[in-house]
This record gives sequence, structure tokens and C-alpha cells, in this order.
Amino acid sequence: MRIGSLAAIAMGATLGLARPAEATTTRVYTLGAMNRFILDDTNRWLYPHIITKYGNLFYVELFGSSPSRSTSAPTSNRQSASTYTLDIADTVPVQQTAGGGAIIGLTDDIFLSLHLSDYEDPTVPQMLAWLASTSGNDPRGFPWIPDVAPESPQSANRKLDMFLAYNLQDMVQLGLQLSYGSSSYSRNPNDNDPDVVADLQGNVESRKSDSIGTSAFSFLLSGGLAIGDAATIDAGLGMTFHSLKYRPNERGDLIDGGGGIEFQADVRAMIGVTEWWEVVPALSLRTRNLKAADLANYGNGLTYNNAETGREDYFITDAALSQLIFDMGVAGHFKPTDGIHFWGAVGFEILNVTQKFEHLIAETPDNGNTRTDQNLEYYRDAYAYSAVPYFRLAVEARVFSWLDFRGGVVKYMLNEKVTEDRVDDNNADFNRLNDISRDTPYFDYFIGFAAHYEGFFLDMQLDPLWFNRGPEFLSGASGSGGGNMFVNASLGYRF
Repeated sequence: MRIGSLAAIAMGATLGLARPAEATTTRVYTLGAMNRFILDDTNRWLYPHIITKYGNLFYVELFGSSPSRSTSAPTSNRQSASTYTLDIADTVPVQQTAGGGAIIGLTDDIFLSLHLSDYEDPTVPQMLAWLASTSGNDPRGFPWIPDVAPESPQSANRKLDMFLAYNLQDMVQLGLQLSYGSSSYSRNPNDNDPDVVADLQGNVESRKSDSIGTSAFSFLLSGGLAIGDAATIDAGLGMTFHSLKYRPNERGDLIDGGGGIEFQADVRAMIGVTEWWEVVPALSLRTRNLKAADLANYGNGLTYNNAETGREDYFITDAALSQLIFDMGVAGHFKPTDGIHFWGAVGFEILNVTQKFEHLIAETPDNGNTRTDQNLEYYRDAYAYSAVPYFRLAVEARVFSWLDFRGGVVKYMLNEKVTEDRVDDNNADFNRLNDISRDTPYFDYFIGFAAHYEGFFLDMQLDPLWFNRGPEFLSGASGSGGGNMFVNASLGYRF
């Protein structure tokens, strides 16, 4: 076969297989939760420039989208924790809540997308919960304020996700996503509010204003490049910044930090091999690093500054949480006819999670300096999860001109290793250095369908256990022992 004929076949594979999908996140999950290996409008959460391929689209995620975590398939070992699922590399948390939005072509080359959701980022409250368990009392409570105590710092409520993209002569696409979320509380006191204790000697100060809040801001840059007529490469790089505002009674030196940074990077290639086959290698990296230090006793609101006995700075605790995800895989996409698609993916994923705290100044029991709540000087527990390898299969078939069927399965062996590393400088009986590992088989399947008429589409994911319950439990009425027939749904219109 001549080179020209090979090029024509490859071009047909890339153009023919990479058709725009008529669905949103529901389709991704129904096809085995492998967003990176298929072309879909939800790719914009990894590669914002993908919105250049979809013209005008309006959609609503009716129930939010997630795999069947709480409605496991028969024989499945799926758990409720994200550490047991592969979707953490393929989707972002905001996709797993109810939402809606639009993609609009402002010109032939400039595109805008907006997404609204009810996602509340729990990152900062998670950091505060860890700080509470390692330090003096709980920074989320304010027992030292006698009248109206401030509200605990809340999750950052997602305000808006905005995508911008530019298409340069159908050869290069550039994209940008901006996201922002926050929550806040403030109160100005009454003139007659009770005074607040100012030191351990019983002196007081007047009640002052409170200002509490969390925020999360993220950006994601991406680019797509067409390599000849046979392949495309997509890449995305982004960061998220978490912050905490913590000023109860105008005391701004009670917590150092409380937030941190997340990083994500993705790259994939969609390579047309023949008229029927496409190969899609993909690589993903995620990191999260959060830090905080308790600079005060949250039972009395007083800083550790060596001003008096009970406020020595050896109580100060540095706490941290970190997470690393690495996923590498390759998929094959087979399209024997225009009405049916098959995907098969194989790869491996590694997830490492670490939580630690450290007292930089050791206890000195001989001098009376003893921490009764945390006698350890150092604590580091590490959790390592790996799926080596994982397998995913998916099928999408047009049953009628207005109806598509979709299904997917996921299978892997999950290895979990927990390592304890704990040090008490004054009592070796509290020291720990050990690890435990276990292997757990994992299997889950997904099934759903999409109805479409001209530009409208309705995509639905079925609850796998509905097949066990039977049609008599369609209503999901309380006391019936049943549940909803569908767990996720997307409704939209493309024009």
C-alpha cells in the first residue's frame, strides 16, 4: 500500500472516530469512568480547549454524577472512599455534584463556557479537622468567647467555573479555565457584649469583630495540537490555591497557614492507526499539599508566646496533609461501523496519602513541661494505594436513530499499604515504626442509555442494583426496600 493511502486511512480514523459526544459527565461514567481515553465535552475539565469542538451547548446535570459508590454492583468490592476508585484521575470533584452550564461560540474561533454547581470544596475544613486532632483543643470551636461565638470555617462554595478557548486555523487550540469558591462569616459586636479573657491571670479585653472564611481559586491552562492528519495531542496544566481567614475577636495570630496548593497535569494523544482503530495513551499527575500550625490554645484563645506559664511555645504543632496521584494508561478505540464504538484500556494508578504532625520543641517533663493530649514529638502515617494493572472495557451502540446504549466495566487488584512512624522523645514505649499491606479485588460495572432528538439529548445512568430489585421498586418509595432506577442524568441541547 502506498504512503498516500496510509495517510488517507489515518486521517479517516482520526476524523471518523473522534466524533463529538451527545452527553456530559453521565456518559463518561457509563463508559467505565475513563474520561481521558474518549472524546467528550467533559474533557474540558482536563483540557479547557476542547470546548472549541462543540459549538453551542446547553446542559444540566440533574442529580450530579458519580460512579455507583453507594449502590455497588453485585459482587463488587467498591467502597465509599475515593481511594478505592479510579475516577480521581479522570474527573474533578465539581463534576460529581449537581450543576449546569453552557458552551457558546462567540466567533468561529473564540469560545466561552460557564458552569454553575453546588460543589463545596472541603479542603480547608479537612485541614482544620486534622489540626484539631493534633493540637490543643479544636480551632473550629470558640468556647473562650462567652456570648455569640463565631461560626466554624465552612467549605468553599464554588461560585463559578469559566472556560475560554481559541482555535487557531484548526491546527492549534488554546484553553483557560478559572474557578473560584469561598465562604465567609463576619460579626460586629454590640457595645454591651461580655468581655473576653485576655490572659491566664484573669485580665479581660472588650469584645471585638469576628472574621472567618475560606477560599479556593484555581486555573487550568491547556493546548491541543494536530500532528498532520493522523493524530492530536492534548495537554493541561493547572493549580489550585486554598486559603483560610481566621480572625476571631480580631486575633489574627492563632493559626499559621491552614491552606495549601494543588497541582494537576495531564497529557494524551489520539492516534489514528486505521480507518477503524485509534490508540489513546494518557498520563496524569495530581498533588496536594496542605500545612498549618496551631499558635494558640483553642480552649482559651490565647497564643503560645512564652508570656506566662501555660503559654509556652513547645505546645506549637506543625501539621500537614499531602497526596500524590500518578496514572498512566493506554486505550484502544474500535469503530467497526458508524453506530457502534468499543474501548479497552489498561494501565496503572498509584495514590499516596500522608498525614503528619511535629512538635518542634520536645517535652521536658523534668521542668514540668508536659503535653497531656499529644505526647508524641513526631507522627507520620502514610497510606499507599496502587492498581497495577487496571482494566476497563466500554461499549456505545446506536440501537435506534434516537437511542444509544452504553455500558462499561472496571477490574483491578487494589494493593493498600499503611505505614506508621511515630516518635516520643521521652518515652520509647509510644514509638511506632511498622507497615501493613493487603490486596483487595475490585470490580464494578456501569450501564445506561441516551435518548436524543435533533439537538436535544437525555443521558441516564442506571443504578446497577435496580436489576436485583426489579421494576416494582421503580418509585424508590420509602419502606419499599428499593431505590431510584437512575443514579445520574444529563439533559442538554446542542445547536
